[in-house]
Amino acid sequence: MDLSWILVIAGAIFAAIYLVYGMMDSRLKAMEKQLADMQKTIAAINSGEPLKEPPVNEGLRQLVQNGKDVEAIKMAREHLGLSLLEAKRYVDSLNGSK
Repeated sequence: MDLSWILVIAGAIFAAIYLVYGMMDSRLKAMEKQLADMQKTIAAINSGEPLKEPPVNEGLRQLVQNGKDVEAIKMAREHLGLSLLEAKRYVDSLNGSK
């Protein structure tokens, strides 16, 4: 095996590591945001404050009223960090359907 193949393989490995790092970094930032939101909610519950509805709910309701349930579920997943099933149930609960 000559040097050029070794460099190609090393470059491919470096590129793969870089891509995985980027994906992990973005997922970690999303999880940190979710954790911060949960901490705020817990603090509000402990202090006896009434819980505020997430601002994204108005947009979700608008999408559902326009018959765009799939887009609403996608938006709920992105903004609230829910699984697919959780997002579906959340959007259905906003719509009043089961």
